[in-house]
Amino acid sequence: MIHIEGLRKNYGSKQVLKGVDLAIETGSFTALVGRNGSGKSTLVDIVSKAKKPNGGKISYSFEESKIFDHIGVQLQDAQFDSRLKVREIINLWESLFGGAKADLGELIEVLEIEPIMNQRAGSISGGQRQKLSILMALFHNPELLIFDELTTGLDASTRDDVQEYLKMLNRDRSKTIFIVSHYMDEVEALCNMVYFLKDGTVFDSGSPHHIKEKYSCSSLQEFVKTYIGKVAV
Repeated sequence: MIHIEGLRKNYGSKQVLKGVDLAIETGSFTALVGRNGSGKSTLVDIVSKAKKPNGGKISYSFEESKIFDHIGVQLQDAQFDSRLKVREIINLWESLFGGAKADLGELIEVLEIEPIMNQRAGSISGGQRQKLSILMALFHNPELLIFDELTTGLDASTRDDVQEYLKMLNRDRSKTIFIVSHYMDEVEALCNMVYFLKDGTVFDSGSPHHIKEKYSCSSLQEFVKTYIGKVAV
């Protein structure tokens, strides 16, 4: 679906991405893992056209000029107009898209949005804002979903519900999903492919099982701690 070759990104004299090769295959559940500051969010921004790379190539399986018809993106620092109620934000998106393409009632139930519908965005908690951001990414029923720190700020119960919902979307509704995550248990539970960023390039990639077997590690957390370095939030 998306193939990246030799992707480079500089911020002034600092080279963040030094030639990243990565593929998000159709139907996959893929993760990107790396230390804070390793360029994970930068890569997401480049893929979603929020930033331009300094070099490399990105190939899309769909018409690039209509990228947001095909992808839904939840960003780590998503912001909403603090003056608007949650219901008004959802209504605004409905008007922009000509109605929700996804099952809005299902999303509101899974993400527990109903109790905050009449609250203003400026008064909801960080976890509630994260839920709303996830809903917005799913709103138009895209075939590719991109989540940057998907479950950060969510309580344990909601985190489990969101993970199960995304597994269902990938398994039963053929959604391609790409996540950036610091939680290795989440990556192991959800993903069939994972890329590890280190020093601006991909250190290694493969299925969680393949990585654990290759490096004789009992978990991805052990692999990351030994070979990648601290990635805790």
